[in-house]
Amino acid sequence: MVEQDDVVMAEINGTVKRVAGGEVRLSMAEVFVMRDGRIAERRAWVVELKENDHR
Repeated sequence: MVEQDDVVMAEINGTVKRVAGGEVRLSMAEVFVMRDGRIAERRAWVVELKENDHR
């Protein structure tokens, strides 16, 4: 997690199992823009990782 001024970002990497078998590697992130101690804006995304661990 990274916090700078009024922006907080959290990044998560994970693996999920496919119903048909096998696994999918994912990178997920959430970004919060804070104003007066409250969340004013939220952005989130999930990206499938198709490269190996070295790229």
